[in-house]
Amino acid sequence: MMELYLLEQLLAFSRQGTLSGAAEELHISQPALSQSMKKLEECLGVSLFERSKNKIALNENGILAAQLGEKLLEQSREMEERLRLFDQSRRTISLGVCAPVPLWDLSPLLSQFYPQMTISTEMKNSDEELLAGLSKGIYQLIVTHSSPDIGLYGQPFRTERLFLSVPLAHPLANRKELTPADINGQNLLLYTDIGFWHNFCREKLPNAHFLMMSEWDAFGEVSGTGAFPSFITDAHMERDGVPQNRVIIPIIDEQAEATYYCVCRAENKDRYQPIFNALKKIK
Repeated sequence: MMELYLLEQLLAFSRQGTLSGAAEELHISQPALSQSMKKLEECLGVSLFERSKNKIALNENGILAAQLGEKLLEQSREMEERLRLFDQSRRTISLGVCAPVPLWDLSPLLSQFYPQMTISTEMKNSDEELLAGLSKGIYQLIVTHSSPDIGLYGQPFRTERLFLSVPLAHPLANRKELTPADINGQNLLLYTDIGFWHNFCREKLPNAHFLMMSEWDAFGEVSGTGAFPSFITDAHMERDGVPQNRVIIPIIDEQAEATYYCVCRAENKDRYQPIFNALKKIK
């Protein structure tokens, strides 16, 4: 029976073109590699190489074997990964989200309804990354800010709207509303872990100057008392209250308001129905 390591060595030879180069890549001796190639030929029952006194090269059989072997090894790696993720999913619920606020809603619910499971969370900056992770089994649940694709089940459960918080003496403080063009070019305080909202900042405010902060408590203190404007959302104000001595101005743009969808694979809808039922109560 052919062993997969022999195919890995054949592919190394195919890439390098010489036994010495392949042996160096594989960190094995050249004689050991030569023996492996002979063993592979015996397993397959065909010759894979054209051999001369000073040269060895793949023949047509060998070229085809390398092409098929690459596919077989990829299938083997995919099998291992899928089995690992399946086993992990029996003990762990992995949640991927596009922004921080959905974590406030879902993390407690998952712990409440699935106390026997380990809950892991991860934030990504795009729905595309989350959907790819759901498809591959990396996540069992995701939260996107766009409606789910065919073959998935999704439920909207809350909206979040973006505002700008500015000091009382700031030139923008007398404005009733702002567009991204009004903010572009400003010096702004920005928290790093905000998921897809980073894309809003990058695309809508290419000329803004951001002071990045990664510690949430420190960001909250500086944004509440500092001289720089900062972003805040209605969800944050609902949880933490409206900042004192600041003017809160709505940002007028279709991308400044997001609707969140909790999404799973369609075949897993029943498993997570308690979560979907609980999310219906969130405004």
